[in-house]
Amino acid sequence: MRIFGAAASDDPYGHSSAIGTEVSKLLARVALGWFLLHQGWGKVQEELEGGVGTFFESGFFQNNNPAWLPDFIAAPYAYALPWVELLFGGLLALGLVNRLSAGVSTLIFLSILVAWLDAGNLLPRHMLMIYVPLAAFFFFAGPGRFSLDALLDKKKA
Repeated sequence: MRIFGAAASDDPYGHSSAIGTEVSKLLARVALGWFLLHQGWGKVQEELEGGVGTFFESGFFQNNNPAWLPDFIAAPYAYALPWVELLFGGLLALGLVNRLSAGVSTLIFLSILVAWLDAGNLLPRHMLMIYVPLAAFFFFAGPGRFSLDALLDKKKA
């Protein structure tokens, strides 16, 4: 068993990767998924307490909503975002349905990046410059050995 260094492999579950690489993937994936889940949970709580559409009507969303984005696109996005963040953040953290959860997470982070750039709020919000490529990494590289996807795939074999 190797401890350091990645294997030259197309294995998305890292069966031949070094344990250090796989633990690093696990920690990064769980942290990113937890962040997204946590962001979604806060918004979902607001929706549950204030009623449907609370996030869309909030000053936070309205102040960062690009002026060029029509309401017929912005409204469904804002209504769905809290639940999408909650669901796909949880899936990403667990490493379940990785391609879908990492892909949706990448799109969420990209959409926020575009909105904040347009609103002039990006800097010092450099965290999105980390979240976007990290989510994209999991989309392309897979969830790693320590994921539910890897466990379920192993049970199929």
